[in-house]
Amino acid sequence: MKYSKQLVSCIIATCLLSACSANAEKGTSNSDTNSESTVQVDTNSQTTEEKTNTDDENEQQQTSEIKKTTDDTTTSSTNNSSVTNKEDQTKMIETIKKEVKTSGLPVELPTILPLKDGKYLSATTKAGKNNYSIVFYESDKNVKINDPSLRKAPKKSIIAKYKVIKYIDLNKANTEISYEDFSKVGGQKVNLGHQIIGYQDAGAGALWTSWNEGRWALATHTRATKPEQGLELAKKAVEFLETNTLPVPKPNGSIHLDAIKSTENNVKWQNNNIVFSVEKVQDPINALKIATSVK
Repeated sequence: MKYSKQLVSCIIATCLLSACSANAEKGTSNSDTNSESTVQVDTNSQTTEEKTNTDDENEQQQTSEIKKTTDDTTTSSTNNSSVTNKEDQTKMIETIKKEVKTSGLPVELPTILPLKDGKYLSATTKAGKNNYSIVFYESDKNVKINDPSLRKAPKKSIIAKYKVIKYIDLNKANTEISYEDFSKVGGQKVNLGHQIIGYQDAGAGALWTSWNEGRWALATHTRATKPEQGLELAKKAVEFLETNTLPVPKPNGSIHLDAIKSTENNVKWQNNNIVFSVEKVQDPINALKIATSVK
């Protein structure tokens, strides 16, 4: 069959147009597919990021909960340790009390003996009809009361010596107490807080800060070159006694506190011709703690 040149040209042009149109539609489809793929990737990226953040939050929360649990456990352990030490000390003091064999004196003991962490309380006792004494020790392990090893223990292991003596008459007991009314003795006035006035007096290289509270005569000692130490200790003692009650002396009591490191801290009080004393305490405020706990 023979065709005219014009007809053949027309057919070729139509074929070319159809092919171009098909390619265009394919390109659009591929573009849309690629766009959808891109969106999918972005969505996956966002999901991964959200998951990572969630994991971080969960990890932080778990870490916080673990820390809180650890803190609670530590606090609980510390509290339990304190309670246990207090209970052990109470039992030991009751045992010491039973060891004091005297028929002529009331057995009244301290209920608080300041111990360093991890230390145990023990004691040696002596008793007679008109006197008894107890030396309280701290040790690294449980030691029985009146164990021979305590006699050889270093002085630094002594917490306090507690004595009760019945004198022949009231005058001798009064002499042991040596009560003074410092407002009459005089000296340079100092304010010790809580409306209490003290009196300072220096001599022979020593400085005393003295005051009265009720039937008690109290004094702190320091070197004359360090007057602030005696005054500071006096203020601490006054502050402590605002919330802690000393035994009621009949008629009087006396307290000596040393601002210089020593074992000369002591507290004495009388019940007529019976004198109670807390001695050889290294820390002055600890001497007050022990004395205010006597029952």
